[in-house]
Amino acid sequence: MGNAEAMAGSRESGRWLELAVLIVILIVATVLRTWRLDSVPPGLTHDEAGHGHDAISILDGNRPIYETVGYGREPLYDYLVAGLMAVGGRTREVLRFSAVPLGLMTLFAAYAWTRLAYDNAVALASLALQSVSFWSLSTGRQALRSSLLPVLFTTAVTFYWRAVYGPDTEDLDHSSRRLSHWRFGVAALLIGAALYTYVPARVLWVLFPVFLFYLALVHRSTFRRVALPTLVAVLLGLLLAVPLFVYLRQHPGAEQRLAMLDGPLQALLGGNILPVLIRAGRSVAGFLIPGQGDDFLAYTIPGRPVFGPLLGILFVVGIGLSVARWRQPASAFSLAWLLVGISPSLVTGPSAFTTRSIAALPIVFLFPALAAVAGTRWVRERWGSRVAWIVGLALTGVLLVSGISSVADYFVTWGESPHTRAAYQHTLVETAEYLDARQEGGTVGISTAQPSAPHDPYVFDLSLERRDLSLRWFDARRALLFPSEPNARLIIPASAPPSDVFADLPGLTLQEQVDMRPDDRDPSFSVYEWSPRITLAALRRETEGSVVSRSLKAAASSSIGTGDVSSSDVALPVNFGDALELLGYDLRTPTVSPGGTVELVILWQVVDPQVFRSEDPSSLDTEPVFFTHALDGTGTLIAQEDRLDAPAWDWQAYDVVAQVHRFALPGELSQPLVALKVGVYRRADLSRLPVLVDDAVIGDCVFLEPVKVETDE
Repeated sequence: MGNAEAMAGSRESGRWLELAVLIVILIVATVLRTWRLDSVPPGLTHDEAGHGHDAISILDGNRPIYETVGYGREPLYDYLVAGLMAVGGRTREVLRFSAVPLGLMTLFAAYAWTRLAYDNAVALASLALQSVSFWSLSTGRQALRSSLLPVLFTTAVTFYWRAVYGPDTEDLDHSSRRLSHWRFGVAALLIGAALYTYVPARVLWVLFPVFLFYLALVHRSTFRRVALPTLVAVLLGLLLAVPLFVYLRQHPGAEQRLAMLDGPLQALLGGNILPVLIRAGRSVAGFLIPGQGDDFLAYTIPGRPVFGPLLGILFVVGIGLSVARWRQPASAFSLAWLLVGISPSLVTGPSAFTTRSIAALPIVFLFPALAAVAGTRWVRERWGSRVAWIVGLALTGVLLVSGISSVADYFVTWGESPHTRAAYQHTLVETAEYLDARQEGGTVGISTAQPSAPHDPYVFDLSLERRDLSLRWFDARRALLFPSEPNARLIIPASAPPSDVFADLPGLTLQEQVDMRPDDRDPSFSVYEWSPRITLAALRRETEGSVVSRSLKAAASSSIGTGDVSSSDVALPVNFGDALELLGYDLRTPTVSPGGTVELVILWQVVDPQVFRSEDPSSLDTEPVFFTHALDGTGTLIAQEDRLDAPAWDWQAYDVVAQVHRFALPGELSQPLVALKVGVYRRADLSRLPVLVDDAVIGDCVFLEPVKVETDE
């Protein structure tokens, strides 16, 4: 009786110790995922900002089944963020926090499954390794839909495993063995939900049929017991995703990212296996070999492997142990999970490996934990508990060193890197903070390298608290947008300075220069008091005497460089589709040598911005593009530049866009004149806006003053 009580007390003590260790690990994990969350990462990537924008759209009544922002993506994470924003506010901080509970739940779900499939020691060791790993830490602080996938899938696996191997299925009377059908049902729901999170989920369901095949070969009694409910669960999960797949079928261009990544698969289908083998080899090397890891800067230190040297050895040993124990269902399932989880990166290669292989995150750290626990137990059996304690302490030291290394790499090496700060748009964040701290309202023009709606403006919108500013976006290196208001402010970062065309124009007074870190790739931004009308008037003086013709023949016969407006057979301004007016242009290179560069500035006034509006500001389908074509005397296209550096999504009526075009002529030109043709087309279908004169269509372009070709003769 005494021995029984002692054993019971020992088990109770062990349970309390396990609980204490579990709580400590989760506390450490929580601290690591919340510490400095407002500054590391220092802002938002464009993908993260897209999630925030879509979550706000959901709060405003949109109910997407698939999102078009960011090359297309599944919407479930956006609905989750929308729920958090409904409680905490539509802020960057809430968006950033959204990944924290998902990361912690992933840790707990992985622990729960490992404890079921293996034992307490392996589960705690695996949890500890995962909680302090760079991969898990980074994922737990990324506001990306990929952070939702591992918790859903791991929880599905946990319910499935409990249904197959839980205590209530181990009745000795096989005829009366009761299956937990409701657990299969929960697994089905989670499999279906995972399909609405991230593209790799589309291969994860394969894990369950693969495991059934294994059971059919090795554990036939279990196979007969679980085959039907497993297949039904998988089928139900896939059926839940039918609306998503129907949408994608009806919108074949929606998944732009998938189309960008299917090159290796196409090569494989064509019989060329080499590209896939090369990428698979590099992805596997990314687990262990420095310099071969994920090279996507936004989410990791480029080339950093998943494991350091010691943990890498334990990982390989753990893989070997699992292979040796392949007859044990947990070992076989773990190996299959690892392979299926990393399969997307085996095709696409190491770039963004840690994101595309996110489903493998919960299982990867099992293998070094398995090796460590097995090694400790082997030592205890061979040399006793004292030596085993020494080995255990040594392994704990390895864990601590690995954790400290990961924390230093994440918060210092990666988090403080100028490249990381640039990737997370720190300049935009600090610009928003600057404007929030000022009382002035009104119109603000912002120059940036990526002014289109899905990019920098979304980051800025989530970072700016005030809503009383009228913003205009453009890249001043090639365009300037003049609002109709008499007074405004202009913000110019070091990364997007004004073109020489605009640099010396009047109407700009430097108010202050805001310096950031001297080693930043974008170390400062300048704030100007701006009188747009004065600046525009100066630029319009440069366009006086613009000659515009309706045909190539008329343009070729017009006088050159005389300012003789009478030579124009189309009066300015020129009406393009009642949406834009061509006000004039400044041909800054009236004479160009063969191979030289043509440079001109064209002024366009916005008449009806609604023509270019869409329900989704991130869609480029309705965006216009300004084109300038260079033609020889026969009308043959010899050079061109099509661009828009002041995107139309935020245009207002009477805004004026000054667009700079620069392009090189061919090195051999036999004719003395090169004609210039300009117009506007829609990006989606290349349809051109008509040129209207007295409400009559006279064409879809106009011709400017030709360029004279200067030769040595």
